[in-house]
Amino acid sequence: MTRKKTDAPEPVKAYKIHTIINYFDNKMRDLPPLKALRAFEACYRLRSYTRAAETLNVGQPAISHQIRLLEQDLGIKLFIKKGSLISATTEADDYYQEISQALGRIAEISRNLRDRSNKRTFNLATYPGIAAYWALPRLYSCREQTKNLSIKVTTIDKERDINWDQVNCAILFGTGNWPGYECQKLISEDVLPVTAPLLAEQLAPYSPERILTTAPLIHLEDTERRWFDWSDWQKEFAPNVRLPSDNIVVTNHGLAIHQALQGQGIVLGWTQIIQDLIEGGSLVPLHNKSLTSERGYWLVAPKNFFNSEAGRIINHILNTEEAHQNACYFPTV
Repeated sequence: MTRKKTDAPEPVKAYKIHTIINYFDNKMRDLPPLKALRAFEACYRLRSYTRAAETLNVGQPAISHQIRLLEQDLGIKLFIKKGSLISATTEADDYYQEISQALGRIAEISRNLRDRSNKRTFNLATYPGIAAYWALPRLYSCREQTKNLSIKVTTIDKERDINWDQVNCAILFGTGNWPGYECQKLISEDVLPVTAPLLAEQLAPYSPERILTTAPLIHLEDTERRWFDWSDWQKEFAPNVRLPSDNIVVTNHGLAIHQALQGQGIVLGWTQIIQDLIEGGSLVPLHNKSLTSERGYWLVAPKNFFNSEAGRIINHILNTEEAHQNACYFPTV
């Protein structure tokens, strides 16, 4: 006769649950602090305490403290300092190979759980000018594709301002080298001087040399010299003149474009960002050649983000052939 299967008695169930809890309790005691693991991962990947601190949005002493705690906990030396850089020990190499996979898997599972929400929140970080004149118009025009996404655009001045715990991806300027992250190029560095129609009409007869010495130039302040500025333009097109010191200086590209639109001066505009403004007649190029480089704006995200549903949608909207065709077709040097 077949015995009818019954549920385990309550005391047995309680015993099993208690055993499982004890098992994981013992396992968790072997884990180092999560802050120390994150500091180690960032230091190993970036090979710099300073860059790791910027990435995690903490001070460098905090990173050094977490690494010391982890070294004491493990009983090994993880890094050897060489000036401002660090090199990993053999033990650190082995440790990173194991924990990076585990941390990556935790991040991937967490993102997948967030994506299951019917109304997912998506956070994109970028610079004010890119947000206002490039990213937001594209997101708005493709809002039918993003109707299940609640999109938040966070503006930043520098890459170190990003809190990657709260950001899904970012549009950043560089050469495509973000260790530990995936990236897709969106916009190439391609700039030329532009201004409002009335001022452009007044300056039309002027040579590049006269424009540089007499017209109101709008400078984009960048102490790190990440992108082209007026000194680069002067070296290429007017090497025999000196830039005047009485100019307008702003701290972000969006503000510089706004001033140019108001007829307050001339700005070096990114052609792919301001193409709609040029085609609409709001801005007028003052030169028939642009400065170009291999640098540009990239869509940067943690590994496997582009494989997620939200990642595929955003990548399709921002990094498609149609987006690249918005480039301004001027002869380049």
